[in-house]
Amino acid sequence: MKIAQIGIYVIAMWTTVVVPMLDAHAENDVVIVDVQRVVNESIIGKAARKNVEVLVSESKVKLAALKADLDRRTADLEKQRAILSKSALEERAAALEKQQREMQRKYQDFQEDIGRRNSEELSTVVKEVSSTVEEIAKAEKYIAVLEKDQRVVVYYSSRLDITDRVIKTLDKKKIAL
Repeated sequence: MKIAQIGIYVIAMWTTVVVPMLDAHAENDVVIVDVQRVVNESIIGKAARKNVEVLVSESKVKLAALKADLDRRTADLEKQRAILSKSALEERAAALEKQQREMQRKYQDFQEDIGRRNSEELSTVVKEVSSTVEEIAKAEKYIAVLEKDQRVVVYYSSRLDITDRVIKTLDKKKIAL
C-alpha cells in the first residue's frame, strides 16, 4: 500500500512539476528565423542593397554615355553617307561595329560586376546574420535554429520566430560601430 502511495506521489510530482518544465523548455529549444526578412529590414542589409544600387546606377550612367556616343556617331555616319567615299564609309561602319561590340562587352562586364558585388554584399550580411543568430542561440540555449523555408518548415507558431530579435540585435551592433 505504501509503495502504491509513493508511486502515485512520484507520478503526481512528475506530471505537475517536471513535465510542464520540460514542455516549457522544449517549446523554445527550436526556433525559426526569416533570413530574407532580416536581410531586407536590417540596417546592414539595407546598406548592402544600397551599395549594389549605387554600382547599378553608376553602370547605367556609363552605359548611357557609351550608347549616346554610339548613337551620335551612327547618326553622323548616316548624314555623311552620301558624301563619303566607299572606303571611308566602310571604315567608319567597321569602327561603329567595333564600338557596338565594345559596348556589349562592357554591358556584360557591368552585369558580371553587379552580380559579383551583390553576392559579396549578401555573403557579408548573411555571415553577420549567422553570427548574430548563433550568439542569440547560445545565450538562450536553443538546440536548433531553422531558417524559415516552406520546403523545410511546414508550420510553426509565431512564438518561435526570433526574426525581430535578430534584426534588433544586428541594428544595435551596426549603430554601435
